[in-house]
Amino acid sequence: MDDHAGRITIIASSTMVHHRVRCMICDRPVDHRVVFMTNDARVLHAGCVPDHVKVPIAVLLQAIRRLERMVDRARASNGHDPDPPTPGGRDPRGGYPRQEPGPGP
Repeated sequence: MDDHAGRITIIASSTMVHHRVRCMICDRPVDHRVVFMTNDARVLHAGCVPDHVKVPIAVLLQAIRRLERMVDRARASNGHDPDPPTPGGRDPRGGYPRQEPGPGP
């Protein structure tokens, strides 16, 4: 990790599937995982983020949503029902559920 003691700026999260990209910290493949992306096009596992690196709240929330969708898809493919909606239709993180656009007029 000493090689990465310089400045690392996290700008986004992503779901890396079927890419031959390796984590900049542990050098393991990042397939089928939620990862963070840096401003200089490097990728690292969420668990490999060094302590000195700050991850913006918006990026953390984005990563959580991606992880929740991955879990829901895995459960659905195993025949489990999706989690029930939260009371009042509110997102537990304080937002409202995303509305899909309806058919045009």
